[in-house]
Amino acid sequence: MCGQERTALRVLVVDDNQFVTQSLFSLLRSEGFDPIVFQSAQPALEFIRGNCPDIALIDLHLPDLSGLELSRELRQTHGDGLPIIIFSGDSSLETLKALSGVGATFFMAKPVNAPHLMECIKQWTGPAKVPPT
Repeated sequence: MCGQERTALRVLVVDDNQFVTQSLFSLLRSEGFDPIVFQSAQPALEFIRGNCPDIALIDLHLPDLSGLELSRELRQTHGDGLPIIIFSGDSSLETLKALSGVGATFFMAKPVNAPHLMECIKQWTGPAKVPPT
């Protein structure tokens, strides 16, 4: 967790589709996570240079930079312990082969199955820490 103690696990979400980002934000928040959402790669890159997410969910095709490049930067910046889930409607063999080269932990085809996504997130991070009320 990059040495910072937080009450909720921070999930970086990068997808250019506003419906997807809003849906993931709501889902993650309802499960006790702290989602940090971007709709393009450059602002996400700026964020990760000074902050450490606990897990990243990245769309493959972004308007300004490939999700593969963003994943590579995340891996270089935050090491091998950060789980990175790439999701896309593009499940071509070429895409799947490229994932290991950028350090992606897992690939999930779109449309994303919410229960399966939450199962994967909890597998890599453990349950969310719900702040006391």
